[in-house]
Amino acid sequence: MAKKSRDEKAGWGDTCYLLIGIAIVIVIVVLAAASVLFTKGNEQAAGPSWSVDGSGLLSFSHRELAGPRADPVADTANETVEKIRYFSLDTTVYGWLRIPKGVESPPVVIVLPAATVTKEGDSAMAVALSSWGYASLTLDERGNGGETGGSSPMDIRTGYAVYRNGGLPSQYAQIYDTLLGYDYIRSRPDLDGGNVTVLGESMGGRFAIVTAAIEPGLKGALVVSSGPYGIDAGNNTDATRFVRSIEPATYLEKIPPRKLVVFHFTNDTIIPIESGRALYGIAGQPKAWYQYNGSVHGLYSNIYAPDLHSELKTLYGR
Repeated sequence: MAKKSRDEKAGWGDTCYLLIGIAIVIVIVVLAAASVLFTKGNEQAAGPSWSVDGSGLLSFSHRELAGPRADPVADTANETVEKIRYFSLDTTVYGWLRIPKGVESPPVVIVLPAATVTKEGDSAMAVALSSWGYASLTLDERGNGGETGGSSPMDIRTGYAVYRNGGLPSQYAQIYDTLLGYDYIRSRPDLDGGNVTVLGESMGGRFAIVTAAIEPGLKGALVVSSGPYGIDAGNNTDATRFVRSIEPATYLEKIPPRKLVVFHFTNDTIIPIESGRALYGIAGQPKAWYQYNGSVHGLYSNIYAPDLHSELKTLYGR
């Protein structure tokens, strides 16, 4: 058998090195793909990055309260009302801060209205809270017809498309807006920043749960007329991760030892009471369930007001 030439041996060596190099590249790609399956996130051009871990839990790298401003709206014998604004990610968030008079450093409730209800449209809740001695910060949801701009978080398909492209889904932005609302309250020396809860109605109830889970400084989550999304993402792993990241049920385990309180009406035609029960059923203690006859959905009602007041007194100790 003829011996191989020196050039042939060199060529075989080069081929081996090439194959080894290709194998290394494949291993790196596989490891990177595995990492993406465990954690998905992005890096914003400006501001915080977001990430979703293997359990579907959303988190932000940091928070920046930028350009907060308060302008007087009303000043009565019983309360003051201010229009609050601050910059959040890609838009300016607007809210109404209602502060009762004669109460030193009042506790605060962050109010997240239902999807189609503006801060002005939800004033009945704020007025009731003020009459009980609590301040409230009612925020306009993105894209709901109020002053806060951006895409509506009701559009889940668009949110998923943005997520797939590494952008910021409006569902995540809404959570971040609310977290900044908490930071704003903490920046006000005239408010009790150590006694803050978040109250959400309908769609706002979903955001309330997620916000309370992410921010341990909140005293608890109060939910009116809400429930899980109940979205079936099928066998699409990426879609399943996104759905889990916005699903309030994913975050319930992060609420205790703080309290979850749920109010629901028996004939609610928007989010049926069975849906509210399903969400409440998987929550850990401490928790409280209140149900009432009627068809009220996502609005303040004198029917559940006494129970709401009682729960707030327990949470705040006053």
